[in-house]
Amino acid sequence: MRRLAFPSPHPWRMRALSLAVMGAAASLTACAAPAALAVSPSGVPAFSEDMLTPGFWIRRAPSPDAVLLDAGQVAAKRELAFGPEGGLIDLKGLPATLTRAQVAGWVRAAQQTPIPAVIDEQGQPVTEAMLDGLRQNAAAEHIPEATAARYGLSVRRTHLRSLPSDRRLFASEDSRDYESLQAGILFPGEPVVIAHQSADQQWLFVQTTQGPAWVQRGDIAEGTADAVFSYVAMAPGRVVTGDQVRTVFTPEAPGVSELELDMGVALPRADVAPGEPVNGASSYASWPVQLPVREEDGSLAFRSALLRRTADTAPGYLPLTRANILRQSFKFLGERYGWGHQFNARDCSGLTSEVYRSMGLLLPPNSGMQGKSAALNHRLFTAQDSHEERVRALKQAEVGDLVVVPGHVLMIIGHVNGEPYVIQDVPYAVFKDPATQQVRKTKLNQVSVTPLLPLYADDTTLYVDAMTSLVHVTRP
Repeated sequence: MRRLAFPSPHPWRMRALSLAVMGAAASLTACAAPAALAVSPSGVPAFSEDMLTPGFWIRRAPSPDAVLLDAGQVAAKRELAFGPEGGLIDLKGLPATLTRAQVAGWVRAAQQTPIPAVIDEQGQPVTEAMLDGLRQNAAAEHIPEATAARYGLSVRRTHLRSLPSDRRLFASEDSRDYESLQAGILFPGEPVVIAHQSADQQWLFVQTTQGPAWVQRGDIAEGTADAVFSYVAMAPGRVVTGDQVRTVFTPEAPGVSELELDMGVALPRADVAPGEPVNGASSYASWPVQLPVREEDGSLAFRSALLRRTADTAPGYLPLTRANILRQSFKFLGERYGWGHQFNARDCSGLTSEVYRSMGLLLPPNSGMQGKSAALNHRLFTAQDSHEERVRALKQAEVGDLVVVPGHVLMIIGHVNGEPYVIQDVPYAVFKDPATQQVRKTKLNQVSVTPLLPLYADDTTLYVDAMTSLVHVTRP
């Protein structure tokens, strides 16, 4: 796999770019070969079916129910995530008046993407004229000299885009899992600063806590700064602890009917008396929550909605324990890889961030920043660190630690016979077949459990030797 040159200085664009373009023809010349391990019928080395249950790993975890960080420590880390080098943007800290230079710089930054646009959804070549048309819709020449910042909340799960378009562009015919303009996701109730709009007026250009992007106008409700940030600051009434749940269907209130809510989304409780009807249904068997909605004129309002009591939610953030880290991560097992949260799913950094979000910790949305965020405790690795030093660090790694390699992040789930195992959202497992010593490439394309030491990050380098950071998320 070629090393991808990500367009800095905006690392939020660098979501885990996976291993989809790995070649199997190159000879592997890593500095040390992994131990010979049997390959399971599934094509994964050193693997058995019982490893696909969280209980297998919980039983091996030391003190699995011990609280690793208390609520105060978790809250402190959330604050650090919005501080210098924390990886997230404090929208409240942005100026009330935005300059042309500032907004234009954001527009240029949003256009940077690690995936080249070569073909469109019909497989036809992407021309420079086509791209120019998309850029013209960004209307950068119409950014005023100064404009008042406007504020909004997302009202549904909505994609962030590099350009104001829902056109799907790809690097090649066989890499359609990675779409060039996809820049991430907003979940319901996330704040934005509205800075500009597209020429066709169908898209808003916004600054999010992740960075700048385009979002469909109809998915943002505009309100005052006080209304937006007061909602965000409200204590969670219910936190989504399943991989994804939906609000109760209600024709009386389409804006909050069957809304998709991903793991870690926290919603304030609605002020509803016990048994009081909400949108045509009794609330006695459900949890009433408050959600933002968009009025016909685009303005922000709030509406009560119901979450079934049987849905996988909690009254607050889960305690940060090894057992909860394992239970939460395994709820995504088998989910298809979704670059930038495509396919109603998530990618490698989305997996790790949402697991921890359900316990109140906020991680940056990309693997590179997760590996160096000032909000997290981590050990950095350079070329001066030997293979043996790296292996020693991984064998001492704890449940929930993150292993960061260029363009990818994996989570430690435990050890078997001293060997570290991970859960990861990854297209392929690439390793040397112990019987033939030939490269073997098993297509996974989903959230998977694998050993760590035998796997290669590219055609020539083991993950362990490509590791740039070992992140101890659960340490103070």
